[in-house]
Amino acid sequence: MRRSQVRILVGPPKKMLLKEITTYFDKLFKKDLAFSWDNCGLLIGDLNKEISRILITLDVDSHAVEDAKQKKADLIFSHHPLIFNPIKKLTSESANEKIITDIIKNDIAVYSAHTNMDAAEFGIGSNLMKILGLNHLSYIEAAGSPWYKFVIFVPIDYEEKIRDAMCISGGGTWKDYSCCTFGTEGKGTFRPGSSSSPFIGEKGELSEMREIRMECIVSKENIESLKDAVIKAHPYEEPAYDIYPLENTFNEGGIGQIGEFEAPLSIEDFLKRIKEELGLKNLRFVFSKSASNVKIKKVLILNGSAGSIVEGIKVFDFDALICGEIDYHNCAALFEKGKLVIETGHAESEMIFTDIVFEMLEGFKKENKLDLVLYKGERPKNLWRYFIE
Repeated sequence: MRRSQVRILVGPPKKMLLKEITTYFDKLFKKDLAFSWDNCGLLIGDLNKEISRILITLDVDSHAVEDAKQKKADLIFSHHPLIFNPIKKLTSESANEKIITDIIKNDIAVYSAHTNMDAAEFGIGSNLMKILGLNHLSYIEAAGSPWYKFVIFVPIDYEEKIRDAMCISGGGTWKDYSCCTFGTEGKGTFRPGSSSSPFIGEKGELSEMREIRMECIVSKENIESLKDAVIKAHPYEEPAYDIYPLENTFNEGGIGQIGEFEAPLSIEDFLKRIKEELGLKNLRFVFSKSASNVKIKKVLILNGSAGSIVEGIKVFDFDALICGEIDYHNCAALFEKGKLVIETGHAESEMIFTDIVFEMLEGFKKENKLDLVLYKGERPKNLWRYFIE
């Protein structure tokens, strides 16, 4: 499983404040990939509280809160946000308000990674593909965080020093490539003022300097640290630099993963594999064709609800859709197009969230030598019951 590398601490195990640990969670779990309508990140908590115990759970319901209280957890890390729509009042009239009140009374923080964990390359959909033995092909809707072009003008003799500052701060890093920079030589002019302390040149006189225009791309999460590191390493009193937002698309994941099997499966074997690999007691499906000679090769996975994106998937090439839930009319439209549609249940399609986050936090804990205890929440119970004659 791929995860962001965040190294920040050395020495004996230490605790972190909530405001510190959630800042790193935003980077580690790529909060920037979350949809604009979503509500991810830190939702509740005292920023100055030390965090030593974390409960990882799919939902923040009354059972999860009781579990957190028994385990003396400082933080609940959930997939589904506890606070999604704006709250106009906080009383005890609704179940959600009672849960929020109980959390605040017990000084428990809440952090959620929702659509960013759906879209990330290390997220739920990608892991479902691995579990089912699918090779990834593409995304229905690609996702990526904002990127920038950072440009700074440097005396020729300082090119290497500034490049080092760029590279250690994440500049010019993309996937398996790092320290990708470009330099163009030119001539710079400047006239130091009366109160200046110029590195070279005389006050009040126009000076010329052979310089290198150095540039690199940098992600939103690294832009400030890169700027600070480069300015600190620069010899000039007032370095000239530019930051440009990029319109280029740098895909870092996406919603709706399409993959394929190396060898096609019969419908019966395909359904058995889903049921067994995901640990399901049952699933439901629709199909308009005779299943006797049909083989399944290309598969589209939409964990959770397919409602927000299903309209756009009808033009894509796939044999079967696996989703958590889908409404009747969208399902009927795919049925008419001869697609096999499998609905596993919303929670059932996202159960692996706790395993993914637990593994990532274990790595984060070890890399940064943190005094941190992690717990996996209980597997949510299926709310639906089936009566079959």
